[in-house]
Amino acid sequence: MEEKAKEWWNAWSEEFQTEGDIDVAVAFGPGAPEGDDLGLLGDVDGEKAIELGCGGAQFGLALSKRGADVTGVDISEEQLAHARRLADEEGEDVEFVESSVTDVPMIDDATYDLAFSAFAFQWVEDLRACFEEAYRVLKDGGRFVFSVDHPFYKVVDHESHEVEGSYFDDAPRRVHSEQKDAEMGIYGRKVSEVVNLLIEVGFTVEAMREPGYEDPDEYVNDFGSFEPELMAKVPPTVVYAAHK
Repeated sequence: MEEKAKEWWNAWSEEFQTEGDIDVAVAFGPGAPEGDDLGLLGDVDGEKAIELGCGGAQFGLALSKRGADVTGVDISEEQLAHARRLADEEGEDVEFVESSVTDVPMIDDATYDLAFSAFAFQWVEDLRACFEEAYRVLKDGGRFVFSVDHPFYKVVDHESHEVEGSYFDDAPRRVHSEQKDAEMGIYGRKVSEVVNLLIEVGFTVEAMREPGYEDPDEYVNDFGSFEPELMAKVPPTVVYAAHK
């Protein structure tokens, strides 16, 4: 499925980046506040940080502006092309590596203080291998902070707001685009699966955040297909923090 994901993002990168118009900011996903209001990243000034599944690297560039020495990893050369252009526009010196997040052999062991990712791991089939790579490249005590789509959000119908799916259904959702002749899988994993996998790999889990607001009017940003009325009932994003 990694090759499918690569084909998908190569096909859709231009539209995604252009239409999404994503800000250079610390942003974990729909409903999450920009910046480090969640209190999970810490002071990154002078630290080495690696973004796994960086896409256009808007998050990584935001940390670079805060003084971090950032490396961005992504499987899609088209996403990385956008990231490099954006880095030039922002005047930031960020290293980019074209690679799967499940196997990054060009990165040395125990190199980074922080590994982070925003809304990327739901497209990763082998999450254990991804977590093992994050663990490998982190220094002792290094932090691992990442977000994925909340598994509760997928089981609620976006029109009726009624539960229509099963939280326990772990089969990937297949997404197909006839326009681009591309398809990929999206993996909605239970919270317990993610937490237990982190522990099995060797991480110490520190925190989990489910950002959001009860009042739909609090959602002032455009979140595309994510609707404030539903987001006020079910969080679309979950953020995990752990350390090696």
